Amino acid sequence: MNVTYENNWEYMDIHVDLPVPYEENYQLRMLNHNNIAGLLKVKGSGRDGQSRYTYRTNGGITMKKAFEGKEMRKEDVIRFTESLIEAVDDVREHLLNPDSLLLSPELIFLERGKFRFCYLPVSTGEMRQSLCSSFHTMTEYFVKNLDYQDTAGIFFVYKMHKETLKENYELKKIIEECRTEEKEWKAAQRTKRREEQQKRRKEQPVSREKRMIDTQSSLPENAVFSIDTEDEEEEKIYHRQSDTEMVRED
Repeated sequence: MNVTYENNWEYMDIHVDLPVPYEENYQLRMLNHNNIAGLLKVKGSGRDGQSRYTYRTNGGITMKKAFEGKEMRKEDVIRFTESLIEAVDDVREHLLNPDSLLLSPELIFLERGKFRFCYLPVSTGEMRQSLCSSFHTMTEYFVKNLDYQDTAGIFFVYKMHKETLKENYELKKIIEECRTEEKEWKAAQRTKRREEQQKRRKEQPVSREKRMIDTQSSLPENAVFSIDTEDEEEEKIYHRQSDTEMVRED
């Protein structure tokens, strides 16, 4: 399979050339007559016993280019897997084979926050890998390009990489298990934050009213004040406590 890029003023085309005769099969007709979400539009042609499939990107950039200058994080991997699941479901609904999705960073496009894929409408099995095999190759790409400061992302990708080493695995099941673990981890983090907040509230100083009561109760029993003196003393206590409170808040 030979891949070339053609840059034009308003768009970019990708040409995938194969050393097999061109065939106007039901897959190509299904792609041309339906708007399948998650897939790039494709046109086919043939010449000299070979076939060419052209994909239009519509302003998207390749996954490889999108992450050349920055490392991937867990959110990027999750976004990719979610986009892939949606694309696989749509492909199956149109009676197409998910194995024909080209899972390669050079042929996956990021457009408006979502990943879009190229579908290769050929019947020759030698021209494509199984979806499971292709996805395992993608997990190796994630491992190489992941931000190693992102601990949660490392565990997430490592689990996917490990599970896809198995001979027979269910991609959707693995992703759902990773999602479940992520939700449990987030729930544990929320519980931890709530406990820390409750602990801080318990450790906060007592209220102004309670301090005033404690201050008044600590006065000598034989202390005698006139009404004016008592009012003045309460005013002094109030201002002194207000000043202390302002300092504490600062």
